[in-house]
Amino acid sequence: MTSKTNDHPAWVAPYLAKLGVDDPETLGAPSLDTLRRLHRAHVELIAFENFDIQLGRPQGIDPAESIARILAGRGGYCFNLNNAFAELLTVLGYDVTMHRGQINGSAETAKATADEYDTHMALTVVIDGERWSVDVGLANSHHEPIPLREGVHVQGPFTFELRPLPEIGPDAWRFHTDPAQTTFHSMDFTLAPATWEDFKSFHTHLSTSPDAPYVKWFELFRRDANCAEYVLGDTYTRDEGAGQRTTRMLEAADELFKIATDVFHLDLSDVDDADREAMWDRIQIAEAEWRAKRQSVENQA
Repeated sequence: MTSKTNDHPAWVAPYLAKLGVDDPETLGAPSLDTLRRLHRAHVELIAFENFDIQLGRPQGIDPAESIARILAGRGGYCFNLNNAFAELLTVLGYDVTMHRGQINGSAETAKATADEYDTHMALTVVIDGERWSVDVGLANSHHEPIPLREGVHVQGPFTFELRPLPEIGPDAWRFHTDPAQTTFHSMDFTLAPATWEDFKSFHTHLSTSPDAPYVKWFELFRRDANCAEYVLGDTYTRDEGAGQRTTRMLEAADELFKIATDVFHLDLSDVDDADREAMWDRIQIAEAEWRAKRQSVENQA
């Protein structure tokens, strides 16, 4: 059915405007073409980021707060981005389901059962009887929805793979990132429905525990048709696929915040100079510790 703007919550029009849709009426009825358009715009314009966690002021993950962050020019991580996008798609009339997922640094670190999946919020959308993997919160992976079919799926310069995990269960799947990418190995998810409340407890850990990766390390990502761009710690990378990537170390807080604004489209005007410098110092300490640990491992090899 064609949705009417008057029937939408007040946040829908400004959210769509963030995605380059100035008139919601032009979207028409739910369709694969429109889903692709919205997905592309989301990963291009709304960054995967953990600024507030690094600043010691972790955000919540309920849909209203996640949407408010986006309207304020911010992003978030998967519990924010996919939660907000699911709410938008549902209001627009799409058949959206949320799922529990698990990020794997390697095949060896994968969980033994789907009951243990808790580090990623995954989405699927059914269009014309076919289910699609929709993910605007998986860092440098999906540029568009991917059909939930076993096999290889090419998006621009990157090659992904989906395959079922019968050893985990009949509804379990694994998304393999491009073999040349180095940020993560894969993401497992189960098609059993979930709700955003299922992720609240682990979000508290991810956003506040000193041992949690988002507390320890700074991360910033975006995707477009030709590349993935990201900042990990103090290093900016532009990845154009097939192992073709350029990297450079950032030199100061001003440089980081300028890239975050100019390249990753973030509005960080609420972060004052003192907090910017404190965050940069924290990043530098974490990077120094990581490099020392890596050097120690290399010396022992």
